[in-house]
Amino acid sequence: MEYLIAVDMEGVHGVMGEPYNVSIRPIGKGTKQYATAVASATKEVNVAINALFESGATKVFVWDNHAGGGNLDFSKIDPRAQQLIVDSAKPRMIFLSEYNFAGIVFIGYHSRAGSIHGVLAHTYNGIDIQYMKINGKPVGEFDIDSYIAGEYGVPPIFVASDDVCIGQVLERSPDTVTVMTKIGKGRRKAEFLDEGEVLSAIDKGVRAAAAKKVSPIKLTFPCEYEIRYSSMDTSEWILESRIEQVPTLHYGEDAHTLRATLRSVDDLRPFL
Repeated sequence: MEYLIAVDMEGVHGVMGEPYNVSIRPIGKGTKQYATAVASATKEVNVAINALFESGATKVFVWDNHAGGGNLDFSKIDPRAQQLIVDSAKPRMIFLSEYNFAGIVFIGYHSRAGSIHGVLAHTYNGIDIQYMKINGKPVGEFDIDSYIAGEYGVPPIFVASDDVCIGQVLERSPDTVTVMTKIGKGRRKAEFLDEGEVLSAIDKGVRAAAAKKVSPIKLTFPCEYEIRYSSMDTSEWILESRIEQVPTLHYGEDAHTLRATLRSVDDLRPFL
């Protein structure tokens, strides 16, 4: 059994960003909490790796996808796992076609853009993108990555994040095993749970997830997609540069908003 661990940073224990600091990347290299985020992610990933191998995994791959990757020091990651090196110029998660993963473990993912009390909530780009919707319902990074994985038959078996993200995960995939790392009190405010208890819960949760039947979540095509940008310059550039890839792309209710009828996940990828 092969598994993928998908790693972001905002949802890990001990991280909330600097309150009222509107920097573009609140958990980017050089920011105050970046080292904390990397350290916490490393601990959570290593616990998940061990739990998967002790649950019968034959291979475990770790995909560091925060801000394009390059965050985790793989000399500190359990050597039994393999680093999944991804070409960021290629369509998101296209690498899934090369593997036969039994499931994805999500570490450090976060709630979608606009989430009340969601710690560092955003959807791919916290400055440019105000929201994404599919068939009129808001979606975030967990949703979209799970939809793409679903096209390859890969289920989202486990998520560790803040309480707001966990609630959104369970709305979309009730059978996914979840562990809470912190309680959101605002975009950059959180109540942290005991770290030892969080790591213990991740260990138990990943073991439970590996033993549980979780179904992939898939979109039914065609479906309606909507994305709203903060800048009209951005939305106009996206419209002009993506129209050949997504022929149904057009303006929505105003010049900030674009809409399209998606024919497959390939029509979704140009916006990620």
